[in-house]
Amino acid sequence: MAYEHGSLDLGIRNPFRFEGVIRALRGLLTTALGLIVLLSVTSAVQENQIIGWITALTGFILLSNGLWTLGSGLMQTLRFFVGRSVPTSLAPNHAKSEADSAQAELNDVAYDAGQMEQMLVGRKNLTFTEPQGLIGRLIHTLFPKLTFVPYPIRNMAQQLTDTLAQTAVAVIVYGLASFVIHSGLVQGAVQPFLSPVISTLFLLYLISIWFKAGRPIARNVAKGAQSRGAGGLAKALVLAVTLPTAAAIGLNYALVNTPLVRVLDLFAPVETLSRSDAALVGFTQAIHENVSISLWIVAIAIIAALSSVALAMLVSNRCRQSDPTTEVSELRENWQESVHPREVFINLDSMVMANRRYKEVPNRIYRSLKPMLKEQSNGKGAFYGETIQETQPRVKPMPVSGLPKILRILGTVVGQLFMLTSAVLLFANYEILGKLISWFIAIPSLARGEAFDTWWLVGTDVATAINALLGIGIFAMFGRLLTNLTHTFWSEFQFESQLIYFKCEGTYTESTISTGKGIYDSTQSENVICRSSMTPWVITARAISSTFAGVGSKNLEQPRHLMSMYRNDEDLTSIVDDLRGYLKSRQTIANVGTEADIEAAAQIHKLNEQSRAMPGAQPQPSVNALEAGQNQIEHQD
Repeated sequence: MAYEHGSLDLGIRNPFRFEGVIRALRGLLTTALGLIVLLSVTSAVQENQIIGWITALTGFILLSNGLWTLGSGLMQTLRFFVGRSVPTSLAPNHAKSEADSAQAELNDVAYDAGQMEQMLVGRKNLTFTEPQGLIGRLIHTLFPKLTFVPYPIRNMAQQLTDTLAQTAVAVIVYGLASFVIHSGLVQGAVQPFLSPVISTLFLLYLISIWFKAGRPIARNVAKGAQSRGAGGLAKALVLAVTLPTAAAIGLNYALVNTPLVRVLDLFAPVETLSRSDAALVGFTQAIHENVSISLWIVAIAIIAALSSVALAMLVSNRCRQSDPTTEVSELRENWQESVHPREVFINLDSMVMANRRYKEVPNRIYRSLKPMLKEQSNGKGAFYGETIQETQPRVKPMPVSGLPKILRILGTVVGQLFMLTSAVLLFANYEILGKLISWFIAIPSLARGEAFDTWWLVGTDVATAINALLGIGIFAMFGRLLTNLTHTFWSEFQFESQLIYFKCEGTYTESTISTGKGIYDSTQSENVICRSSMTPWVITARAISSTFAGVGSKNLEQPRHLMSMYRNDEDLTSIVDDLRGYLKSRQTIANVGTEADIEAAAQIHKLNEQSRAMPGAQPQPSVNALEAGQNQIEHQD
């Protein structure tokens, strides 16, 4: 939808300024970190070519991420360009003056004209659909008003609930697997290896499902409610049961049926091992003691729980604000008026509805007013016409205060801080990668005779790299989750407008009325009177609709959904009074209206009076006219 400038402001302001400022600050700090790293490339290259390349790559990653974040944050703080055609119409708009914008928004409308008629006439709201699937029905049972919130928030709640359900299933299965391992039910060579393997798989699974939970609510998702069923739980259950079993079988096969069987000898005392075996034991033991999988699992659990509680409170607050009322004002009467049926529709479209424009923006026409007249014999006929229109939606403020406002701000700030922490961890630990490469280059010399302590140091550096990688991933993952999901609450706009449904049908009869037929009358008026018997059906409602803004040129080009309809008796009375006032004031019999017509009629009336006063004599003007006629005839002869 192109930017269509109008001198009258619609009052739509940028809702993303605070969010943009925080994002821009993070981008600025990340850019500074990237520049610091890039400035150290020269010294790093002099030390080691490989370390120099690692430093340059890290600097470019930080710099590109910082500049992109800074740019997107500044975009959120700039002017919010909205034209006269925003927001998106509820249904395809057939107004001639809005043909271009109607074509551009055609793929984003949420309803059609038939659905608009169903909602107004039937007093129902087709926006609210029945939840599908186990998770959807569960969350809507626990929170009944969740059904009546906009689709993006509803989908976000179901997405978060699905993730929590998968996490709960995974925790239960992980607990059972740990019990089986530590209770001695698993015997054999695999027992010492199985516990860290299961913990690592569980950690990776948690990271994968919470990474998916943080994806933004896409525009196509906002068109409908997602179906969340038991499939996700079943998948989580199958993976949680299958992976530990597969790991146990694989380890058992590797340790018993392959040359890796000598790995079991590594569990002997260090003093009895060869130097090469002692080095391997030192390497693995350093990793095992410095990488605490359980600690990272607890960290994910705490952050996930706090994030879920904050988002749940925001969703709960939005649910309390919903009011799915479906009430309308209605008029059904029979009128007998001396007016042509087409005049009724012309006046309705050009006068009554045009007077209800908001800031002179044309109304949205969802069903064009195309009256149909069926002419019959003897001056009789029938007519029918209907229209559905919406006045220009105006912004309805959504005040947020107290705890919900604090949570929204905290969610945005903490999300950006988490992502900044991820960048700081990369900045602080990228040199570890260079040290590891140096270690592995020296592996041939180390393997020939270095002691347990040397390989312990190598394992410690590897553990540091693993911890840094996990920290970067986890903080970035939850920062992304908080940023994307709280962005949904910043972007909601509500609009208020008037919905009007008008239908009129009836019959008409034509008759002739004549005036001035007296024997002495020289002026005469003959008029064809159309007597119409009509049954108007008028429905009006004050509509509250919701949409979610974006950033950039397509800021309000998202589907707009109808949230509630309220009675609007005052507007209904005004429409009927305007329409009937026009019908009552309409002139039926033609008369003279200009000064020249009045003067001519007065002269004719004067002649009529003279003729009635002197029946035997002709008026002087008439005698003169006869004499002039005779003279003309003689001249022609």
